[in-house]
Amino acid sequence: MRKAILLACAGAMALSACGQATDGGSGENGYQSRTDNAVAPEPPQPAGVAAPPAPKLQVRAPARRMEEAIERINANAEREAPVAPPPIAAIRAEPVMPVARIAYAFTYALAIPKERGAQLMSEHEYTCVSAGPELCQVVSAEADWTSGRIGGHLELRGQPDWINRFRAKLALDAANAGGRMDEARTQGEDVTRGMDEAATGAATTATLADRISDLQQRQGATMAQRMQIERELAELYRLQNAQEIALRELNSRVQSARLTIDYRENGVMAASSPTRPVAKALENAMHLSMGMLAALITVSSLLAPIGLVGGAVWWIVRRLRRRTPVPA
Repeated sequence: MRKAILLACAGAMALSACGQATDGGSGENGYQSRTDNAVAPEPPQPAGVAAPPAPKLQVRAPARRMEEAIERINANAEREAPVAPPPIAAIRAEPVMPVARIAYAFTYALAIPKERGAQLMSEHEYTCVSAGPELCQVVSAEADWTSGRIGGHLELRGQPDWINRFRAKLALDAANAGGRMDEARTQGEDVTRGMDEAATGAATTATLADRISDLQQRQGATMAQRMQIERELAELYRLQNAQEIALRELNSRVQSARLTIDYRENGVMAASSPTRPVAKALENAMHLSMGMLAALITVSSLLAPIGLVGGAVWWIVRRLRRRTPVPA
């Protein structure tokens, strides 16, 4: 910016000087200027008197004007230069709270109409399967939409971010299906201590096994001693494997989340319905009647063969008694 201002000022002064020279060389004003600037002839001086020295002409060249203008601009720029801000004090970083390793489990209960419950459960199961085993896996799925106890149960395990995005749409899915969300529960288990203990125990066991293996390489041990060392090494390796398996299990629980969804029938059997007690009583009576009928059928199926065999034996015995003559 400063260079542009300097170039602009220099160009303006050069044009001004050229304009003055052009004006002085033409027209009446130019003649007046040359007349005024001309030096009048001096009168003759008497002999023996020294002539005074001629006055010096003060002529300022355009280049000199440009230099002075540039100096003034530089001086103004230095005066108007912004003052550097004071240095910012260094901010001390506060210690960060350690992040706990928590295994999350989510439980939801959806009240869905009977005709839409099976469809919604199938859509949720298909969404998990289509996402791939890296993001979601179906642990269990069971449903009964025809008997008296209508409902479904779906258990998923997947990557935490994917599970969070999936469960964020459950309420909307239930509303679109004509139902609602009755229950939502989140449970978290801090497994930080268990993972640390498993990792430390596995490392300690491996170190101890290495030391015993080094002792085994020494000469002079008897066969019994070698066999004892082999048994101790086998026990240490078994313990190390168990600790590593426990560590992997805890790590997988942290790196994944469990989601359980219960699908319940909506409508007259809804929890907020005033007819729920009557409908529940009728359902219980129907179940009780069907249970008693089932018990009677079971007992009949057990007693029927016994009754048939007993009736056949009684009929045979009666026939034999009729044929036997009575002594006089």
